[in-house]
Amino acid sequence: MSMNYDYYESKVVCNFCKKQYTTYKVRPGRYKAAGQDSDFMPIYEGLNPLFYEVAVCPHCGYAFHKSMTRTYGPFMSLIEEDYIKKLQKVMDLCKERTVAEAIASFQLAYLVAKVSMEEPLILANFAMKIAWLYRLIHDKESENRYLHAARDLFNKSHTKSKESEERIQYLIAEISLRLGDIEDAKRGFSRLITGKEVSNKYRNYAKKRWDDFKYDHQTVVGEG
Repeated sequence: MSMNYDYYESKVVCNFCKKQYTTYKVRPGRYKAAGQDSDFMPIYEGLNPLFYEVAVCPHCGYAFHKSMTRTYGPFMSLIEEDYIKKLQKVMDLCKERTVAEAIASFQLAYLVAKVSMEEPLILANFAMKIAWLYRLIHDKESENRYLHAARDLFNKSHTKSKESEERIQYLIAEISLRLGDIEDAKRGFSRLITGKEVSNKYRNYAKKRWDDFKYDHQTVVGEG
């Protein structure tokens, strides 16, 4: 059998049906982080490991992401009733994935997380990643739909970590800016820029993003 230089096969035992399967992951040497977008979407050279974050069981269709916590006992009953039994067909997403297949894998994980009542922050991160994947194929309408969902979920999220709290506040403002809700964005960034307890990291992120926006906006207005 010839060696696949781009991917390795990860062995998974499905939490739901308990059957074993293998699914592709990108080999570490086959991608390189080249930067990030203003909402932390990673920009990769080479392959995109984001495409393979969700493992989807080819036997029963259960989708798993490492951030999920409600993967046992009573939650499995909810998943059986409201997800497994309602699946039209089980997709085989275990090999190389297109962007559309990567989106499908995250949408399945999003559904599993919803029916098993995962924390809003986990759902928010899934919605955000689906929006990023739609951005890669320039599907603005779908991207914005998931950005709306992510913002709503980030607004409902609670975290004990100051770093995570600031990240959430920044992302809510950033998403508002992307969706054209300028006043909401301005309020959000302003709280980060002027807040006495805010870390330099997020104060600087907020200041740079808002300054860039104002500069771009003035340039466009000036040209108009």
